[in-house]
Amino acid sequence: MRLLVEGSHALEGRLYEGLRAAGYGDVRPAHYAVFRHLEEGGSRVTELAEAAGMTKQSMGELVDYLEERGYVKRRPDPRDGRARIVTPTEAGRRGTEAAVGRLARIEADLAERMGEEELERLSGLLGELAAFLDEPGTSRTDTPGPDHTRHP
Repeated sequence: MRLLVEGSHALEGRLYEGLRAAGYGDVRPAHYAVFRHLEEGGSRVTELAEAAGMTKQSMGELVDYLEERGYVKRRPDPRDGRARIVTPTEAGRRGTEAAVGRLARIEADLAERMGEEELERLSGLLGELAAFLDEPGTSRTDTPGPDHTRHP
């Protein structure tokens, strides 16, 4: 699991490096949570927070930052005029396109290094891992630790 975390951090670093070079250096890895879960038609901050597994307040701060820089905007929710939804601006869409392009380049570099077949195998294994971890009951808090003894 440590290698997955390290790989994720390394990927974020490469993505950020590419975005910075493309003129989006003010978008930090923490902000990816907004764009990753933002629907094209808009999303409420509460929906973004839930999808990202974070508090509404934390997500609100990320959205505030991005709104101040012109990447997203808040507008009335057509489903409920009292609520507001977050939508990407043109600058936000261009930044997302830059990120998608950078990720495609990273994946192509990885395929070149590993070979297409190994990359497909890795992708399949990671998909299996994600599916397993999403299954109910896969967090076994009552199982013994690494030394196979139960601790009170």
